Formats: sequence, C-alpha cells, structure tokens
Amino acid sequence: MMWSPFYWYYEIRGNETYSQRLLTNDVLEVLENTGKLQRRGNQQFCNIDDFPWIDIVVVNSDNGNYGSLEDLNSEWVNLIAIAGSKSNPGNEILYINLLTEIAQKINWELISEADDDGNENIVLVGNH
Repeated sequence: MMWSPFYWYYEIRGNETYSQRLLTNDVLEVLENTGKLQRRGNQQFCNIDDFPWIDIVVVNSDNGNYGSLEDLNSEWVNLIAIAGSKSNPGNEILYINLLTEIAQKINWELISEADDDGNENIVLVGNH
C-alpha cells in the first residue's frame, strides 16, 4: 500500500482478492461518460482541464499488482487504480464524488489505500 504527502491513492475493485473481472470496454465507457476525464492512453485517463489533476489506469492486475504492457491492453480488468493530488485539500471531495459515481455504476468498491493516520484499505464505498 502507498501513502504519500503529495497524493491520494484509491482503488476501485470488485473485492479484496481482485477475483471479479469486468469487460475492459464496459469500464472504459463508464469512465468516458463521467464528463470529468479524458483518455490519455489505451486504458489510461487523466482529468479534463477544469477538473483537478488525476491519473487513472484500468488494468488486469495480478492480485493488485501491475506494470507490464499486457496489463494495460486486456480484454478484462479487475482494478481501477487512481492517484489524485493533495495540493488542494478541498479537491478530495471532488475525487471521492467522481470515484463513488464510477464505483456505483460498475458495482465495485472504492477504497482509499492509506490515510494520514496510517490506516490502510479504508472502504469508502462498498459494493452491492
């Protein structure tokens, strides 16, 4: 898990074992329709100009780990990994609102990887 004084790290996932997968194109469509993100690569997104800095990758991870090109070029995905900037603390609610919307649309959970108090894997939105 990661904690940083500069970034918030979130995950949207089906469950803690990353065993739930969805079709990549279905997930990409949800992200494209938020009105706050733009495609930056095959399975990567960034913010539009009037939304705070955000970096999102949609991957087929190995138990939450990813990094190879194949992870970013997959028919199925089991993780959406997100980084948002802490430069303006007021942006956190904007990130949470956007990510909650995405998580609810695909019935996955939203977690914060770590908070400033050292807690890890805090579930912000459960899946139903």
